[in-house]
Amino acid sequence: MRRLRDVGEHAWIAALARRLAARPADRRILVGPGDDAAAVRPGRRPLLVTADALVENVHFRAGWAAPAALGRRAWAVTASDLAAMGGVPRFAVLALEASPAMRTADLDALVGGFAAAARREGARLVGGNLVAGPHLAITAAVIGEAVGPLVTRAGARPGDRLYVTGALGAAGLAVRRLAAGAAARLPDPPRRVRAGRLLARVASAMIDVSDGLVQDVGQLCRASRVGAEIDLGRLPVAGACRRALGGRAAAFAARAGEDYELVVAVPPAREPALRRLTLVGRLLAGRPVVHVRAPDGRVVRVARGGFDHFRR
Repeated sequence: MRRLRDVGEHAWIAALARRLAARPADRRILVGPGDDAAAVRPGRRPLLVTADALVENVHFRAGWAAPAALGRRAWAVTASDLAAMGGVPRFAVLALEASPAMRTADLDALVGGFAAAARREGARLVGGNLVAGPHLAITAAVIGEAVGPLVTRAGARPGDRLYVTGALGAAGLAVRRLAAGAAARLPDPPRRVRAGRLLARVASAMIDVSDGLVQDVGQLCRASRVGAEIDLGRLPVAGACRRALGGRAAAFAARAGEDYELVVAVPPAREPALRRLTLVGRLLAGRPVVHVRAPDGRVVRVARGGFDHFRR
């Protein structure tokens, strides 16, 4: 079983470059993996650029997910930022920190999972970097295009309705169980690039739910200078979360994070265009404060949740 210390940085990168070059040719890529930098041919549309990281013992622990699943997750959480702006990913680079004792097969699987997930969204992995370190860290940068309207967090107005894609709470529940040493499966983040592109046609503002619905709606409110009201009784709570937590499930799902769904502000006149989304609240004039209402109409306090790297 070969490990990185047996193979070395340059031999592993050369082998990866050969595998990636064996894929069908892409005329947008002028210089691919293996050189000092990739060279790509931009289109006529605005470019979107984002980066994200998954760091061992911060975002995950050893054994929480298979290497290929970690690669898919690294892609999905980065591409989610583009989806929240209505963008379509085109190219990616991947910076990896890995222990010399890591098996090369595991690193191959991780990068393979990332590259395959990127290809499913119409993007290509075009380069990156590998360094030795005490733990595994995956940093991805993705370049995309705005193929339609460019949506930010800042365009929402009082009276807009808040909708969310998918269901909330399953990933947060899995993380809580895994952190406690219990058996659980960390689900792959949803693929929402297509949804983001379609929602950009009707959205006044949009953000991905990475750090918890309440926390991320708060970011949208601050950018748009509006307040918000979220109805706990309307939240689309994942079945696993509801079965595990019962009456506490909705409050947990509102703050847990790790969902990577999209929350979108939509003017009432554009609502008939929406399908397969859940109405969860509305935007209000006034201070950028998020109020959470129970099904009986009471304003309830939801404990600060979500994720903040420097406030645990």
